[in-house]
Amino acid sequence: MSEFLFRRDVVSFPAVLVAVAMVMVLSFCSREVKEEKPEPLAEIGSYQVSDEEFLGAFQHVFERSGRGLNVTPTLLREILDQRVNFYAVVQYGVDNNWHEDHEGTFRKNLIYRQVVMDEFKRRHIAREVSVEERDLQNLFLRYNTHLRASHLYAPDRQTADSLYQLIVDGVSFEELAKEVFESRSLRESGGDLGYFTVDDMDVGFESVAYSLPVGEISQPVRTTRGFSIIKVTDRITTPIITEYQYAENKSRIRDLAVRQKTELRRREHMDEVIAGFRFEQELLDALWERMDGHLHLDPVADVEMEDFRARVPGDWHNRVVGSYNGFNLTVGTFLQEIYFTPPESRGHIRSAGSFRNLVEGVAYRTYAMQTYLEGPHYDETEVAMSVENTFQNYLNRRLAQVLREQAEIPEAAKRQEFESNRSHYVHPREVNLAELAVRDMDTAEEAYRAIQGGMSFHDALMKYGFDEEAKLAGGEIGYTPVTHFGTIAPSLANIRPGDIAGPFEMQSDVIFLFKCLGVREAQPMTFEEAVPLIADHLTEEYVMDARRKIIRETMDRHDARVHYERISDIELQFR
Repeated sequence: MSEFLFRRDVVSFPAVLVAVAMVMVLSFCSREVKEEKPEPLAEIGSYQVSDEEFLGAFQHVFERSGRGLNVTPTLLREILDQRVNFYAVVQYGVDNNWHEDHEGTFRKNLIYRQVVMDEFKRRHIAREVSVEERDLQNLFLRYNTHLRASHLYAPDRQTADSLYQLIVDGVSFEELAKEVFESRSLRESGGDLGYFTVDDMDVGFESVAYSLPVGEISQPVRTTRGFSIIKVTDRITTPIITEYQYAENKSRIRDLAVRQKTELRRREHMDEVIAGFRFEQELLDALWERMDGHLHLDPVADVEMEDFRARVPGDWHNRVVGSYNGFNLTVGTFLQEIYFTPPESRGHIRSAGSFRNLVEGVAYRTYAMQTYLEGPHYDETEVAMSVENTFQNYLNRRLAQVLREQAEIPEAAKRQEFESNRSHYVHPREVNLAELAVRDMDTAEEAYRAIQGGMSFHDALMKYGFDEEAKLAGGEIGYTPVTHFGTIAPSLANIRPGDIAGPFEMQSDVIFLFKCLGVREAQPMTFEEAVPLIADHLTEEYVMDARRKIIRETMDRHDARVHYERISDIELQFR
């Protein structure tokens, strides 16, 4: 039986579960309701493609095309076929009981909790957030500023506070980095993270880093992975920011500002709630003693093994782990919620301190879920539909994973592929480039004209470039496959030593010029070198062929109907 919902207090609330399940059944578009709705574009078993869904899929394709889509009957059929194939895979998963087996039940529970937490954030946290003009101006200034910072990582608050106290006591940042990091590069660089700008880092990390003067060290900062102590080592800001640039980017900046402020407020709220919780430390110590060494187990991969819940006596389940504002977190509810915490979040729990951090996170999540589910904004239909839509995506991913695991590519097939398509298996052309990065196109064009007029690339880099680290290296970035340069790769395909390429706007606020320092031409791979690529290619071919076969068989089994003739009746909307 699914453990779909957590407990409101000591007992679970099956009435809500039944209601959610009923909504999901209704979302399958039953035969009784179908007659009251417009005729669908397609029917595949329990699923339908409505006009609204087709329009949504069309709009998504339209936006991704850069709003320059050439709309043809063939394109519209392809969009409808994609939705039909998607639902055929979902129906195949249901036919094979993937929606009710152990893995499917576990994944749906994870999805449910994420959906409820997203709704809590939207309904309870986002309502408290407002974005003022000065917020947008400050964020735009950040967009035009690159920071360089080092950090010390700690998995829990206790460890982070201990590290910070050592800094206060005079231990150097660099010495502590040698102790806390396993990565050799981070140990040797003193935790250096290099240069970054807006939206490159965790929002909590970014918010504090941009508030620090160069050389100052922050107190511990909560991030999605734990805690960081930050030291800003450099700051580079575009000297001139025009009103036109600000106005042109204002809409994009507002969206990011709302997202960032909402997440920061959620973390503030989390800290407030956790600070208000009264935890029973002796009980927590006893739970840790029993669960130590077992929290890493994966409820899906390790299903045959006894999980950590079995190590806690049943008569403990009604005991209260912690309480806050009339809410009690019992051992039973705690065990259920920690079970439905992703294994990767539990895998690093190796100390009582990190266990306490996990307990606090579970306590907050459980409290937040109950607050939303018992509050006036709870919408069971919306939650159920969101869970179902996300679960359908999971079923599609699961089929692809199952097929990859089934794929067995014979050695003879690999050799035949290699002999038939040798031109596909080559080491790509590599170029060694020097880069000159500037903040706007006018400066880039001025630098380009200066180079064409006889200024050396090095002198232009010193005069126009903003990246001090690049200047120290003469701009050289080392040999890199041309294919790694994304959309500008075609422009570098035939570049020769000494050539200047650009300017290229590879990032929204950075323009690049390149000088070619050297070239390594493409070289054929040996069969041994090509084997990993060949195996990946043939495996994907197998997956696509097997998926197509499954879709055909599922559609035949359920007498699927696709009404292509109805596409012409739909009024396409371009928003």
